Amino acid sequence: MTKAAKKMQTNTNNLLILFIVAMFLTLGCGSYKGIGDSDERKVERGRLKFQKFVTSLTIEPEPIYRDVEQYLFVNGKKWSPEGEPQFADKLNWCDSSPNPKIEILRCFGDASENYKTTYIVRMKNDKPEIQKIDEGLPSTWANDDGRWLLFSRFRLNVETGEKINMKVIPLAGQTAEILPLFVIGVSPDLKTIVELPDNISKTEGAEEFLTLWIIDTETGKLEARKISLTKNPWLDDHDNGRVEDDFMPPPAPSKHFVWEKDANGRDKLILPELPEKIEKK
Repeated sequence: MTKAAKKMQTNTNNLLILFIVAMFLTLGCGSYKGIGDSDERKVERGRLKFQKFVTSLTIEPEPIYRDVEQYLFVNGKKWSPEGEPQFADKLNWCDSSPNPKIEILRCFGDASENYKTTYIVRMKNDKPEIQKIDEGLPSTWANDDGRWLLFSRFRLNVETGEKINMKVIPLAGQTAEILPLFVIGVSPDLKTIVELPDNISKTEGAEEFLTLWIIDTETGKLEARKISLTKNPWLDDHDNGRVEDDFMPPPAPSKHFVWEKDANGRDKLILPELPEKIEKK
């Protein structure tokens, strides 16, 4: 749709709303609550912004009209990639990096893309650039530095677009295309992932225990370890929620892990103590 056609459609919609309001008030069919933008939402980082504009009409007690328009902005001006003037319409939502200094938007495709597409919008040489990732959801921030995202088979530097392949063991019943849902820690060198394969605890005496998977992302080697949930209740804090409206933080339990370099220069998990290995059957 051209800009002129879209403007004409907007004007037609506004006239239709006014006509409906006048008709309902004339007939005494309830009270007019109003046309407003109370549901407008936006996320912005530096020169980049994504915003939804919502127009709604309620003739109490029923809502009768709602229209949502959404746009990407660069330097305060509406922007879309060349050849895709309606690009912003297929975005379900956007957020950003947990590091406020990183000028990117992480956007998620909507139902038209089966909610499985991630877009990274960044500035390169003072121009906007979009990187599309067809890796499904979710993606996980490696740490508060906010430069590296974990996907199913690689980690992505959101500033540069660099990809580094990983070997990750999926959850039981899932395919290798899906990143495990309970990644709860990542080593500082980004080569080891700590994962909860599930959150089902087992009781032994006076304690409850969970299983952790320690995964080498270079080789795919997995080591299962038993850990006390009773002594480490923070293990249950794997559901971050949204600390701020414009970003999703790294997994909350990650702050409880302590890493130390081994003789080969690799990060090794030293705390919490994991005294017991679980042998594969």
